[in-house]
Amino acid sequence: MWTMVLYPVRLSQAFVFACIQGIDAVDESILMSSFLKYLSSAEQECVEKALQGNMDEINKEDLIDLFTRMGSHILPPQDNMQSAILTMVHNVLLQEPKFIIDCFISVRAVMHCNLINKVSTLKLYESKKATIRKVAQILKPSKEFLREHEQVVLNHLLCYVRSVDQRRLETFLRFCTGSNVMCKDKIEVAFNNLSAVLELPCTYNSYPEFRTEFDNILSGNCFAMDML
Repeated sequence: MWTMVLYPVRLSQAFVFACIQGIDAVDESILMSSFLKYLSSAEQECVEKALQGNMDEINKEDLIDLFTRMGSHILPPQDNMQSAILTMVHNVLLQEPKFIIDCFISVRAVMHCNLINKVSTLKLYESKKATIRKVAQILKPSKEFLREHEQVVLNHLLCYVRSVDQRRLETFLRFCTGSNVMCKDKIEVAFNNLSAVLELPCTYNSYPEFRTEFDNILSGNCFAMDML
């Protein structure tokens, strides 16, 4: 008898690693990288400048706002900045959800499964991240030989995937598979009804026409399944 374990790679790496190995096993590099992903781009820049010691007045105000939101109302001196930020990060990512982490650990203890270490955890996250190259590679026609107009539309699809930004790429992947991470080895592009199949009409006259219609589909909110 075997058990398949599905790891929630959309969660923070620090949180997941704490659930697997315990809070004490989460090192500073994983903690900080997870925290930066938790912040907005402006906040990321502010924290990075604080760690480098080259903040201006605007950065200081933004950093005070960040510390205040995280429960601290005093900006630490520069020589204690990294320690203060790590303490704040540890509290936000590990201490506040500690009850949930302990629940995961208690379940893990009775599963008797082979636990992954830090290296394989990071590899798992990387393998599940959607990239243009990965998504293009799993788009496969459902039959070996395509008619000319089918090949043209398949080329439109590949061209479209290679032209989108990361957010649109993840939306496209979710549209096809139900998930915005890499969860399928293949997405069949066909003109029939199979699971995880993308059906395309053969009536597109040009790539701009194809791109416009696909952009309109992916820009809608009908496929939104946001986390609560």
